[in-house]
Parts: sequence; C-alpha cells; structure tokens
Amino acid sequence: MLKKDVFAARILLNSKIPKVAGHYPDMQTAESVAQGLRSLGYAVIICHDSELRQCSRDRFRAHTIQLGERDVAFRDKGVQTRTFEEGSLFLILRGTIRTHTEKQIDAKATARNTGKSIMPGNINLPATLVTGIPIMKKTKEKAKEESVRYQDFVRLYDRTSLEPIVEILQSSFDYSSLGDKKALSSSQNLSIIITELKTRFPLAILDSRLTERFRVDVPFATPDDEVEINSRLIYLHHRAGSGPSGAA
Repeated sequence: MLKKDVFAARILLNSKIPKVAGHYPDMQTAESVAQGLRSLGYAVIICHDSELRQCSRDRFRAHTIQLGERDVAFRDKGVQTRTFEEGSLFLILRGTIRTHTEKQIDAKATARNTGKSIMPGNINLPATLVTGIPIMKKTKEKAKEESVRYQDFVRLYDRTSLEPIVEILQSSFDYSSLGDKKALSSSQNLSIIITELKTRFPLAILDSRLTERFRVDVPFATPDDEVEINSRLIYLHHRAGSGPSGAA
C-alpha cells in the first residue's frame, strides 16, 4: 500500500513525529490507504500537498509578554498585540530552527589561523627577470566559511489555522517583560513562558518534539522547509486526534 519495503515502512510508521507516508493522485485513493492504516491502529492524516508547502504569511513575532490572571497578551516590536483568552490556546509547539550561513573570508588569514598552505599565484615574469628571483603576482584569494546556528522557537496555535497566531524566537524576545520571573538564560526563559502558558491554559497541548533533529520525508523539501512542514504535520496530527472540544 505504501510502496515501501517492510523495514522502511516500520521506521516511517513508528516515527516520533508524523511522516508523509505516500502521495496519491486523488482523495479517494488516499482515503482507501488511510482506512487500511487505521485498521492497524495508526492515526492517519489526509491533507493536500499544497497545505504543507504553502508560503507562510507574515507572522506575528512577539517581542514582549504581559501575563494576566487568565489571559496572556503578546506585543511585537511595533504596536500590534495578540491576546489569548481562557480556552483559546490549542497547541504550544517548541522546536529548533537551524540557520545556515556562508561568508567570504580572506584565504590567507584563514591559512594563518588554521596552518593550511595556500597554492601560489601565477609568476610575475617581468619582475622575476629584473630581480632574478621568482616574484608572484599579487592575488586576492577568497574562501568560504560556513556556519550553522541553532535557536529555539515557540509557536502558539488555535484550532482554526495551520499558521501560528504567535511565534517567539529565542534570540529576539525581550525577557525583561517577565519581571521577577526572568532567569539567566534565554532557554530557561522560554521554558518559563511555556510554564506560564500551561498554568493559564491547562487544556493546551504541549509538544516539544521539534527540539530534536529529524528528517522530513517529503520529496523536494529543502532544509529550510523541514521545520515548516513538520510543524504543520504535528498540528494536523493533534487537531485530528483532539476531538471537537480541543482537549488533548
């Protein structure tokens, strides 16, 4: 049914996060496969490929937080606010974003720092003939330096949309808005925010599986797509299994 060997199918179906099991030409075929998987006890999501790959709209990125007794308000760096009132928060998703950057650097400086040799440039023939010793042409040698940076995020969802209502990035949040609850590290402060949210919204689902590193089994997905696709799969999984009331 999944057009995969038995070992690949076992790994796929027992993954810690929802995975794309297959692509089918129409909804009727997909539903037929889904019924077979459900009969084996698996929770199955059916969605259009475009839902997973749709471009995200401009997200509300929170900069500060205001904690009420039964509600929580977030403000961005401008004047916009988002407020979660009692019962409105469905999913708290914590994960890790991987940012890959490249920059041009001076290859000679790199060689001095790393001890690696640099291949000489072309010989400057006129200068060599005059001096009698080999003179090299001056060349500007460049090298690429690659780096990978990881930072955590928290995304907050209601039951109406695949897109988060609020996103908090570890590196761009003003934790002083936590007041006396503020801790020393940004990672601890994210955990404090989550704890405060769970205190006020006990029925909200907390999922932190995306703090681990997973591959996403979707053809043609780029590394930048992985977090987005996995976030949507996890949201759809919880929405399908939570029932109409939103309780976990």
